[in-house]
Amino acid sequence: MTFRYRAGVCAFALLAGSAALSVEPAILRDLAVGQDSQRIAVGAVRVPLWSAAFAQSADSFSLENVRLTFGRTAFEAKRIEFSGVTSSRAEIEALFSSTSTEPMENRLRRVGAKQVTIPEAQVKQTLGKEVQTTTYRNTVLTDVSQGRIASTLIEGMAMESSGTKDKVVITGGRTTLSETDLAAMARLYEAKAEGPSAPLAKIYGAFSLENVQMEDSREGITFKIARLGGRDFLARPTKDSWSGTMALLTEMGERQDLSQEDQARLLPAMADFLDAFQIGFMEAAGITTESKAKDSQGQARIARIAYTGGTETRPADMRFEGLEFSDKENRMKLGSFSVTGFSFRQTIDGLKNLQGKSFDDLDHATMRSLIPTLGTLRVSDLDVDVLKKESKTSERVKLTVKDVEVTADRPVNGIPTKVRLAMRNGVIPVVSGSNDDALRELAALGYRSIDTSYAVSATWNEASSEIALEEVSLEVLDMGSLSLTGTIGQVSKDLFSADQATAAAALIGAKAKAAQVTLEDRGLLMRYLAKAAKEQKTKPEALQQVYAAAAPAVLSSLLGGSEQARTLGAAVARFIANPGKLTVDAQPKNPSGFGVMDAMLAPDPKAMLDKLNITAKAE
Repeated sequence: MTFRYRAGVCAFALLAGSAALSVEPAILRDLAVGQDSQRIAVGAVRVPLWSAAFAQSADSFSLENVRLTFGRTAFEAKRIEFSGVTSSRAEIEALFSSTSTEPMENRLRRVGAKQVTIPEAQVKQTLGKEVQTTTYRNTVLTDVSQGRIASTLIEGMAMESSGTKDKVVITGGRTTLSETDLAAMARLYEAKAEGPSAPLAKIYGAFSLENVQMEDSREGITFKIARLGGRDFLARPTKDSWSGTMALLTEMGERQDLSQEDQARLLPAMADFLDAFQIGFMEAAGITTESKAKDSQGQARIARIAYTGGTETRPADMRFEGLEFSDKENRMKLGSFSVTGFSFRQTIDGLKNLQGKSFDDLDHATMRSLIPTLGTLRVSDLDVDVLKKESKTSERVKLTVKDVEVTADRPVNGIPTKVRLAMRNGVIPVVSGSNDDALRELAALGYRSIDTSYAVSATWNEASSEIALEEVSLEVLDMGSLSLTGTIGQVSKDLFSADQATAAAALIGAKAKAAQVTLEDRGLLMRYLAKAAKEQKTKPEALQQVYAAAAPAVLSSLLGGSEQARTLGAAVARFIANPGKLTVDAQPKNPSGFGVMDAMLAPDPKAMLDKLNITAKAE
């Protein structure tokens, strides 16, 4: 036998051996764990022939035809490949042992691998008659240790819905996740909460998803998100486990009418689930939507939506930025919309404490206990230009607002004790041909727009039993301003009682302790005098002197001839003669204050004025 012949035979044997060793024989088949509602099934576990031949702990293996079922959600993958495995074969087999009573959480924590690859996976969710199928392409999990995945990469995803008339397709691009804790997830679905305040565990650290697009071909709607991301998702088990809670919520959602018994089960379960997770931060950027439907054609854009979860040192915050909407006839822009310091804690705790009550059993006091805390709502840079639908002509409604603020905080029995309502630079145009009588009158005075700002701010102080009217103001550019400050005393906590009789009695007992009113003219009075003088064919200065001289007599006829009325009349006369600022201070003669009953029992305004000390000055 020549050397060349022997070399050829050896080479052939080497190639044949290599091909044989690359074959993956199945070492386990048809594995299944759990029941129908929570089940893991694997068609086969395969390892390279080299590992099988030498009975080694396989450094790599693959799973075929994997199916995981959790209630009405099912995960399916034809193949899952593991490489750089640090777990023993026994620990891998324990994952799929049908006889093991050990929680899946503990079994997952013993699995370690350098990389897990899933070429294609599907998640099917059944929601009533609708089935949502989501397909994930080329998923790679890196550095799996003790049930945790350091990083996850998904090249793309697509979701379709079936079972309904609508045809909705959702697609997404590159997806990344970090610090995913599979063992903790398994515990959420398997375990029941040990108590009402179990600690939150981190489920994943951060995620991002690019180029999300939804198309509804039936409605002609396209919706896109350039980027979706978030971080710090925390969760804890619910009373009946996440699997049990979601099964109950799905069951109740499919019923047309809920009995009182159903409601009594549903309300605490909803509260328990809402309280079982916490999101540190979420953000969506580059949001656009377009409708091509005949009756609703238009486009909308949102530059950014962000949510920051509340902690002990940081208030919750939800904001929308860069909103735009337009169609053939209408246009609207909004710089930002935000809500800060809101909380559903009171609502969640109230639902948990219903103790078997249904919606029909909730009385007024219970309903008050479920009111959430609004915090502070802010709107900035609003610009509206829309067609007035009620108008037979092409009249348009135009409005711009610089800022709007609504604060409702520090609730007592559902009623906020710190409130503020404010608007800055709300502008509407004044058109002489308007159908509104007031706008036509302002146009006659020479105004081309109305620029209004106002604020109402009040806070209840429990220690002093007082409500401070910090600001009640109205200002119109180039017209004038009006402001009021004051204090209301003897306001007990009973004012916020859920019992209406108790609250009414507390209101009657409240007493005004001080008030100051300031009126400032910034052009309105002189414009009015000029218009009236022209109509009466006289000079504005002459008409001004007449009005100033008549003011004391007019006020005396309305308020009587008391010293307070004379003081007020003299100040008003000086204000008309030389428009500027008029300040009126009112103090009750009774040191305890001026009560609601005092106002109710007074026969006319003159009698009320006798109970006050009034000072007034014009500047």
